[in-house]
Amino acid sequence: MKQELELRIAALSAEIRNYPTPIARCDEQLPALLEERAELISRLRDLQEKSSCSPLALWINDGGFHAA
Repeated sequence: MKQELELRIAALSAEIRNYPTPIARCDEQLPALLEERAELISRLRDLQEKSSCSPLALWINDGGFHAA
């Protein structure tokens, strides 16, 4: 899932970078692309936070000592 999100974000970023100019005030497609990319970035961050260990857990798993 992470890889799919990263690929879609990269594709959207490329599309945004290459968006034709000038951009009309009434343009609706570019804001939609920006909104979709922001949503996917948020999902990716949530996914990374859920799958990552806390600093304390990393320290303990790397051989640190923790008295309970």
